[in-house]
Amino acid sequence: MSEYTIALDVGTSSMRAIVFRNDGSILHTAASEYHTIFPEPSYVEQEPDTWISTATDVLKRTAIYLTEESIAANAISVTSQRASMIPMGAGDKPLGNAIMWQDKRTIDICDRLIEMYGLQRFYRKTGLRVNPFFVLNKIIWLREERPEIFKKTKKFIGVQDLVLHHLTGEYVTDWTQASRTMLMNLETFAWDDYLLQLGEITEEQLCRLVPPGSIGGRLTKETAQETGLPAGLPVIVSGGDQQNAAIALGVVHAGIAEANTGTGSFVLSFSEKPVFNKDAKVLCQASAVAGKYMAETAIFNTGAIFRWFKEQFYPDLKMENSPYKIMDDYAAEIPVGSNGVVMLPHFEGSAAPYWNPMAKGVFFNLGLGTTRAAMTRAILEGIVLEISQNLALMRDMIGEINELSVAGGMVRSDLFCSIQADATDATVMRYSTPEASALGSAINAWVTLGVYKTHDEALTVVAGKPEYFSPNKDNVKNLRDIRARRETLYDALDKGGVYEKFMFIG
Repeated sequence: MSEYTIALDVGTSSMRAIVFRNDGSILHTAASEYHTIFPEPSYVEQEPDTWISTATDVLKRTAIYLTEESIAANAISVTSQRASMIPMGAGDKPLGNAIMWQDKRTIDICDRLIEMYGLQRFYRKTGLRVNPFFVLNKIIWLREERPEIFKKTKKFIGVQDLVLHHLTGEYVTDWTQASRTMLMNLETFAWDDYLLQLGEITEEQLCRLVPPGSIGGRLTKETAQETGLPAGLPVIVSGGDQQNAAIALGVVHAGIAEANTGTGSFVLSFSEKPVFNKDAKVLCQASAVAGKYMAETAIFNTGAIFRWFKEQFYPDLKMENSPYKIMDDYAAEIPVGSNGVVMLPHFEGSAAPYWNPMAKGVFFNLGLGTTRAAMTRAILEGIVLEISQNLALMRDMIGEINELSVAGGMVRSDLFCSIQADATDATVMRYSTPEASALGSAINAWVTLGVYKTHDEALTVVAGKPEYFSPNKDNVKNLRDIRARRETLYDALDKGGVYEKFMFIG
């Protein structure tokens, strides 16, 4: 018997409500875009009301479809971007804009926390580096720079938490989201008293913690009336978008990793227990499979760079239906190594493996004979070589990883998938689903609701057969040499103090 589930995927630039049948097929999608705000250099914000209005809109359109097709949904399963922070005041109203995960205003605070308490102290407790990416430092910034807002804040919540509160009236979050705040103890899955004291906040000012996949509440009468969905519909807290994508891509056992490349790229691998890198370069966090763990690295800007390059260097493709395919065709004409051009994808700073918020994007080794086709291939190789560096760190921690599942907009490109196989020396598997995070969220819901007994059982039905890309050994060697050269380039810029000199300059 078929079951139907709404996966609500709250992304950085858009939100999608997707109706899945329990065979993994997508029956309907309602999507809407929104935009971030850049009020000052290094500041990235968003108006919280946009998530509320967008959720209402996409769910209303979904309800119309369900009614027309005489389909009853069994739940809404929510997955979301991570590590943004919203201060909520009296009357459950936001006191200001969300400080987004890309925001860099807390660099000085992060440096101070490391100096005072040590990087490893935070890393071993939370699985996270002290970095502007996360939430504790955002709370400290609010306390120091906006004390009038800090004093009025009833709850410090994330984007998923805001949407869940709108749907259910409950302040609830799951372990995957909490493990991106730098406030949760990774081994106990509980808010940590020591970290709360550093933020000068109480546990009551945070959401109630539940395992990922839990029923966080039920659709309120008010939201049911706004959307047309039935009151009392279970709302499942499925957790972070990347952890959910990992489920859909089969990363539920050892020996396999995933690389999800959209606006940025995220590389995740499965672990039964917490794992740590000696230099704290790889994060460890809760898996969307409750009680398990994920090693993770992030690259802030990847697909966003490809889109930027299209807009700035391919204006002639503006009216084309498939501009990225044409760009791929140009890049495919260039040999491995991009005719010597190297690209560092640090357009908004670097997360793993360098963790340098002051790093900048670089095209190096340009000459008067350099073509946009060579630069296009350099972008693809630059993104993938950074992914391969991160995968190498995970192999050192976890052991053998011979399979890499890939997802995200950029993996529609066969060339990009082939470069990933060559650069990582792994078999790349590309699944047909374009909505890995949403599908993972639906799978979590089905396990919770008893549609499937386990995630593995669900995957045997919904995953389908992937396309395979095998590494070319000659290309593996060439790209390994290129990776070493680009690491030398980065080190020269970093150790020479170049990034600091250009920070906050146009």
